[in-house]
Amino acid sequence: MAIKIAPKVWHWLTIVLAVILVILFIYWIRSILIPFILASVLAYILNPIVEYWQEKGFTRTGAIMLTYFLLGAVVLLGVIYLFPLFWRQLEVLMLSIPAYTNQAQETLQSFYNDYRRIDIPFTIRQEVDLALNRVEAVLTETTGQVINGILSVFSYIFSILIAPVLTYFILRDEGCTARRLLGMLPPKWGTKVVDLWEEIDVQLIRYIKGHLLVAFTVGLLTSTGFFIIGLDFPFLLGIIVGVVDIIPYFGPIIGAVPAFAVGILHSKSQAIGALAVIFIVQQLESNILSPKIIGSSVGLHPVWVIFVLLLGNKIYGVIGMLLAVPVTVTLRVLWKHLIVSWALAGEKQ
Repeated sequence: MAIKIAPKVWHWLTIVLAVILVILFIYWIRSILIPFILASVLAYILNPIVEYWQEKGFTRTGAIMLTYFLLGAVVLLGVIYLFPLFWRQLEVLMLSIPAYTNQAQETLQSFYNDYRRIDIPFTIRQEVDLALNRVEAVLTETTGQVINGILSVFSYIFSILIAPVLTYFILRDEGCTARRLLGMLPPKWGTKVVDLWEEIDVQLIRYIKGHLLVAFTVGLLTSTGFFIIGLDFPFLLGIIVGVVDIIPYFGPIIGAVPAFAVGILHSKSQAIGALAVIFIVQQLESNILSPKIIGSSVGLHPVWVIFVLLLGNKIYGVIGMLLAVPVTVTLRVLWKHLIVSWALAGEKQ
């Protein structure tokens, strides 16, 4: 006897299969999506500024060009005054790595020699040795990953250069393509898609703009604190702390590792000072900056946040961790509207 499957079940199976195929296709072409992702994020951030100038009487093209001019002026000032400082510190850091490595080995050997003089049971000593080796390996690997991450930015130079061009066309389109696609849908579906986007927009605008501003402030405060305590490469290390601060929970830990590593090679007090600076800045962020700038959270449970961060790191490294929470917020809204709401509506019919 043949098993009959209701048309409604076929309908939902088709939707699920289509979603899986789209996800697999996106994963397959992920290496070429970077400029388009950068352009989309940049257009999303700049669009309110463009609309502001339009309200002041500028045409759409004029508003975009004015926004680009102001953004270009800020970037130019950064290149003139900040990039040389960043490059000098990066160059000195690269040249100092062999010396830092030797100094780190000497410090660890000195600590190990002092530790060997302590009279403790052999089995406990073995476990302590294994733990010390693991800590050393983790610190070395993490520091190397951070440095490689900084250098890998230059491998994306083409994507970074082409992103503003793509951003212009996205802003110039002014939603025409989206409206044409909506026009191809039934009116009932079009209304649902608009409602869906409005909710996603509210969630993402709060997360992206708020976290970017918080990360910039954290980077600035951290660089200032590192400069005050006399830590080497304060500007470079402050940028690292600011960038990784966008990553919830893990960001402060990742940012603290290179600062602590540079500090401990100079003196224990400077390493403690570096951690103290990061701790103070994180307290300011948690108690003042984030509540004032971001407001309420995106509503994800901490366990889910940690899971999607680890998943993002597994799929696409640091970039995956940066995109993990915004993508999860979007998928959560999609789940609510496309699966839960529509399924319940179908049952009522």
